[in-house]
Amino acid sequence: MDDLQRLIQTDDIQVEVTIRLGRTRQTVAQLSSLRTDDILTLDQAISDGVEICIGDRVIARGELTGDGSPEDRLCVRIIGAAEPA
Repeated sequence: MDDLQRLIQTDDIQVEVTIRLGRTRQTVAQLSSLRTDDILTLDQAISDGVEICIGDRVIARGELTGDGSPEDRLCVRIIGAAEPA
């Protein structure tokens, strides 16, 4: 183990993972007129799944699922690595 590895225990470093569903572009007027039950259409199909990101970098792709618990928490199943940039 080199000196840097002894100084920094990378196994203990936490990073924030973001799940990106898709995007849309709206004007401020359109956003301010949104009401309950309105629908925003995103730029990808349901079958496209979601992007798993660290920062702005997409690291993998996934699909939404539930965990089967009584609360049925929202989860992401990894389906593959991201395409190389």
